[in-house]
Amino acid sequence: MDRIAAALVAAAAMLAGCTTTAADRKATLVQADAETIAALSAGLARAMGKASVKLGPGDLTAMSEVAVLPPPLGPHETRSLAEPTVFTLVLRGGACVAIRQDDGVAHPLPGVRCKPAG
Repeated sequence: MDRIAAALVAAAAMLAGCTTTAADRKATLVQADAETIAALSAGLARAMGKASVKLGPGDLTAMSEVAVLPPPLGPHETRSLAEPTVFTLVLRGGACVAIRQDDGVAHPLPGVRCKPAG
């Protein structure tokens, strides 16, 4: 019985960590100038616990998904199974937020201005 209770508590905690809400609206960047891309990169690096990240290709004024590329191969590596980490930009209460697709956790993006997608 204790295992069932522990599993229920763990499931509730995981659901609480998924911070997407019905009020979230998919978003795109207002503009993709150097300052905005730097702020976006810094916010996503914080979300991933890294000093810096490299963003994948794409027009972020037209698409809501942002890919963070895996680190480059080391000098003794010939291939990697690493995949990009994908975030979805959303507007939440007027603020631009990145939702990490693999865990659903929301990360604020200070200094990044978004507009509703579409």
